[in-house]
Amino acid sequence: MRTLTKLAFILFLSSCYYDNEEDLYPQNIPCDTAQVTYSIHIEPIISASCATSSCHSPEGTGNGNFLNYEGVKLKVENASFMNRVIVEQNMPPNGDLSACEIELLKVWLRNGAPNN
Repeated sequence: MRTLTKLAFILFLSSCYYDNEEDLYPQNIPCDTAQVTYSIHIEPIISASCATSSCHSPEGTGNGNFLNYEGVKLKVENASFMNRVIVEQNMPPNGDLSACEIELLKVWLRNGAPNN
């Protein structure tokens, strides 16, 4: 009877496991770069990773204000955005950009970094 109880307990614990495929195998997530826009794709990346209160914002320590498109565009035009984020990949400093986010940024930059 103890074996049956242990088996039931193990089955119960394994049934509570909720990981999804995207979390377990992130390389399998398709990265749709067909129609990259600033408002849908790029702005959320910048808001979450760059325009934080401690970095690229008026009260932050980062060089430039990324709270709006104009601030980002200034860094795109002088090539520092591309250099730091894509080439050197030392921004953001915590390196939390996914491969898909980097690819979206590359496509957006390659398309002239439009405000769309």
